Amino acid sequence: MKKKVYYILILFICSNCSKENIQWTSKRETTTHYGGKPKKEIFILSFLKKGDTLQYEYISEIDSAKTVLIKTIKNSNSLSFGGTKFINSDRELFSNQKLNNFEFDYYNLEYPVTDGTGPILFNEQYGLLAINNVFGPTIIFLEKMDDDLTELIISELNK
Repeated sequence: MKKKVYYILILFICSNCSKENIQWTSKRETTTHYGGKPKKEIFILSFLKKGDTLQYEYISEIDSAKTVLIKTIKNSNSLSFGGTKFINSDRELFSNQKLNNFEFDYYNLEYPVTDGTGPILFNEQYGLLAINNVFGPTIIFLEKMDDDLTELIISELNK
C-alpha cells in the first residue's frame, strides 16, 4: 500500500513537471501621454507561462520602480492589471499591418468607474499594446517607436 502511494505521488509530480513552462524577454518602446509633450521610455518585457497562467511584466530601464504587471489565464476573457479585473469587451478587435496584423482585444474594468483605467489593448502573443486612462497617463507599448501608429492607437482608444 505504501508503495502505491509513492507511485501515485511520483506520477502526480511528474505530470505537473511535464506542463510546458516558457520564459522570454523583449524590449518595448513606450510613449506616455499625460499633459504636455509625450515622454518616450524603454521597458523590458518579461513573459512567463506556467501551465495556463500567462504573466507579462514590464520594467522601465531607467526606473525599476515603474512596473506594469498583467496576468491572465490562457484563452480567458479577463486579465488582471494593478490588482483589478478587466473583462474582454464586445468591441471590434484592433489590428494594424505595422503590428504584424496581430488582433488586439479591448479590455474594460469589470466594475467601471468614471475615472478608471481603460480600455486596455492586449493580445496573448504580443502582450500589452496600450493602457488608456481618461484622467491619467495613456501608455503605448511598441516593439519599435512609430509616432503615426501611436496616434492611431490613441484615436482608437478614445472612440
